[in-house]
Amino acid sequence: MSVVMFRIIKFLESIMKQIVITLFFISFFLFSNSTICQQNNSIPVSSLINNDSPGKMGTIAAQSVMRLICTKTNMGGTAFLHKSGWIITAAHVVANCPTADLLIITSDGQQLKIDSVISDTHFDLAILKPSRKIEAPSLELSNKSEIITGSLVTTWGFPSGYSNFVPLLTVGYLAGVDKIMTSSGLSPARWVVNAAFNGGNSGGPVLDIETGEVIGVVSSKLAPIPEIIESALEALSEQRSGFTYTKTLSDGTTETVSEGQVIAEVLKYLRSQTQLVLGHAVTSTDLIVFLTKNKINP
Repeated sequence: MSVVMFRIIKFLESIMKQIVITLFFISFFLFSNSTICQQNNSIPVSSLINNDSPGKMGTIAAQSVMRLICTKTNMGGTAFLHKSGWIITAAHVVANCPTADLLIITSDGQQLKIDSVISDTHFDLAILKPSRKIEAPSLELSNKSEIITGSLVTTWGFPSGYSNFVPLLTVGYLAGVDKIMTSSGLSPARWVVNAAFNGGNSGGPVLDIETGEVIGVVSSKLAPIPEIIESALEALSEQRSGFTYTKTLSDGTTETVSEGQVIAEVLKYLRSQTQLVLGHAVTSTDLIVFLTKNKINP
């Protein structure tokens, strides 16, 4: 081998050693920084969400959440059991219904009368004392003053058209906060929930999917009626002229209604069947204030 060739080989060996060493340090640097980036960019969560969380809550909800009916009008909504033994629902569900006509139906088909009702239209909340103690687990109320927008939530209830004794599950998320003008002139805060709130769901619990605690009470769909439409429906409801129709109520009694009243009733029913995925819920903060005001330990 010539001297020139020998020197070329040695030079190439030296270059290869430098390349290997350089690649080693580059790889080490990249690996170290990758670890740092992973650590710095990791997103902290308050707790891991189990995919079976709604199912586990359903075991309690199936016993705690009940159907509430006004036998006089055959209308109703949803209610749920509080640890005090009282039943929580929305005020508008029990409005204009005599206490003697209120009926609770449990998940096993039992029917219970109501002894007394305390209602607050400002909060749209009501508590009902059943005629006897209900032997079932109750739902815990959340004492969080702030819930993060985007939090996953569930609600359980009895939407119109559903006839089973066990409440239906709806899953959604907290979309924001709204202000509602009430007859008192005040504007209490309401959760805006992206979930299917429909006729019959009112009064049901809104649960934090992570903790299973009640963070709100279903109040209404997010579908306000324009004042002119509301006035028209009211005028139709008060109309007494035109043909009349005799309808039979759920308790067997009859009632004569006019043409305008029939039209108003049909229009209101059709509106109640409109499916929406946005609704309002009373906050757990207001629920705790309401219970405390009525001397019930939340």
